[in-house]
Amino acid sequence: MFPSLHPLIAGWLERKGLHDAARSDGRATLIIDDKYRIHLCMAGDRVALSSRLCALPAAGVARDRLLVALGKQALGMLHRHDAGCVIDPREEALWLQQMVADARDDLALDEALGRFANALSFWTGAVRRAS
Repeated sequence: MFPSLHPLIAGWLERKGLHDAARSDGRATLIIDDKYRIHLCMAGDRVALSSRLCALPAAGVARDRLLVALGKQALGMLHRHDAGCVIDPREEALWLQQMVADARDDLALDEALGRFANALSFWTGAVRRAS
């Protein structure tokens, strides 16, 4: 099994045969389509999905322009999608994050991961276009 992981995530990884996804820091990391890295960890009683979108430029005009451009898109997406853009606590990177409240079975987690991967595909392109 995966002793450093929460039992919910560890059980899901075990049933999927994803033995290399477990990390010693309590997260699991999946690689989707050979290009999207998605981290799973527990946040209270929910599963948190996250993926780093980009490093942020140093404070200044370039950073402001990037955040305004992406912020406008993020605002428009909030009412339609579970995933949202966040800035890490050190203000060094932009991440996509989603909380999965009802991941009590494999199907719910699979569906949430599918939606998150679709959102990640969109946001990867949006960041590339805005940069």
